[in-house]
Amino acid sequence: MTPEGFTQRLVAPEHRFAETLAFIDEQYVYRPSAFDNGSLHNSETENQGSCKVLAMAIDLGLTDEQTLQCFAEHYQAVLADPDGVAHGNIRALMRTGLAGVRFQTFPLSRR
Repeated sequence: MTPEGFTQRLVAPEHRFAETLAFIDEQYVYRPSAFDNGSLHNSETENQGSCKVLAMAIDLGLTDEQTLQCFAEHYQAVLADPDGVAHGNIRALMRTGLAGVRFQTFPLSRR
């Protein structure tokens, strides 16, 4: 799938997080990295699905809303439970946007 095809697919209600990860694995070589998402720190051994998504979004120049849509059903779960604590990286992204994301080393390189 092309990046354009992927971004068009994001608005489909049936889009799933697994599809986002499959697209990333198809398009990029990944190396784990620690990262900060707003005030939330993630080590290089935790939340690496979020790390992949956030890095891909930055690389492709996605909007904050498109990036949230990449999380698919997990983003919908956060919207359904606005006062909850699950999915901290999605909640942090909703507060600070991609401008709040910093990587120890950028984790993706294009294939």
